[in-house]
Amino acid sequence: MKNNYYIMRHGHSQANEKGIIISDPSVGTVQYGLTESGIAQVREAALLFAGNKETIICSSDFQRTRETSEILRETWKSGEVIHTPLLRERFFGAFEGKSGDEYEKVWELDKKKGSYNKESIESPERVAFRVESFMRGLDKKYSGKMIILVSHGDCLQILQSVRMNLSPSEHRSVPHLHVGEIRSLSTI
Repeated sequence: MKNNYYIMRHGHSQANEKGIIISDPSVGTVQYGLTESGIAQVREAALLFAGNKETIICSSDFQRTRETSEILRETWKSGEVIHTPLLRERFFGAFEGKSGDEYEKVWELDKKKGSYNKESIESPERVAFRVESFMRGLDKKYSGKMIILVSHGDCLQILQSVRMNLSPSEHRSVPHLHVGEIRSLSTI
């Protein structure tokens, strides 16, 4: 029996509030957690979603996603959260710490399937590979479970594009996932 997957983008974070790109694990795993409004967003989403103690919660190990997943766990009284670097934010290289307006430059490179080595940007194909690898492992371990993946905007849009049989580089054609939003991956 197939697992029933849902995806959730973390709640509004301190990086969102400052309008900066935080993708370096040495920063994102220890700083830039949720804002008060982000905590409220996640609590509301958790209450509206039909999660329960049987729901398996998997999360990026960044602070903003760990805090998001912990709120889900507490609300649903579920077991321990599975934290993994495979659900981490896409690495944006030279754009780290810069304005969020710089994302547009990366997305233009994605469309052109440009070289990411110059800027040390993680390619959409690499993101898709690591997330899909993680999910294959979950499918070997579980059957018929409700699983929620708590991650980051680009990472989740790339996953959705793959599930829609699009190239990972076409991820910007997929409807944007808002902070604190939960979406079924099974219906995509």
